[in-house]
Amino acid sequence: MKKFLFMAILLMGAVVTFNSCGSDEPKEKTIATATYNMTFSQDLLDACNVFITYKAENGRNVMEAVSSTWWTKTVSSDKFPAEFGVMYKFSTKSDAELVKEKYDLTCNLNFNVKTNTGTNYTHPVTIFDLQGVSRDKVVSTLDKYSGKSTGFKITKDGIISSANNLKYD
Repeated sequence: MKKFLFMAILLMGAVVTFNSCGSDEPKEKTIATATYNMTFSQDLLDACNVFITYKAENGRNVMEAVSSTWWTKTVSSDKFPAEFGVMYKFSTKSDAELVKEKYDLTCNLNFNVKTNTGTNYTHPVTIFDLQGVSRDKVVSTLDKYSGKSTGFKITKDGIISSANNLKYD
């Protein structure tokens, strides 16, 4: 009987120990949130149409036409590695009359990404800053930059790497 009582006490102790080891609280899901801020010179917007394709929620591609000198989007992802980025396209406006002798063409991007687990990353990118481009070179100059992209990937652990080859199909 003593052996049975001893075994029962040991068994109860093991059950209590095993039950108290696990956490009753569910783990918080990691979410990365990125903000894209882009600026464009008015000369650029006067000379061409600007289209941005950006990585939206969970890597979905979204294209938007830009009509002001400031463009911003905030997107989130809970799929890792999370991909964030933008591709920019410039096409000459069919009705654009390039009447000025010189154009100042600028396009800048600022990435910011945060995770709910503490990662914070900011990266400014000058896509181009071209001052005094002659009117006859505006189209050929913008063609060099059209269809390019800038982006990055972030892991669940907050490790960030450059990713300029993201798919925007």
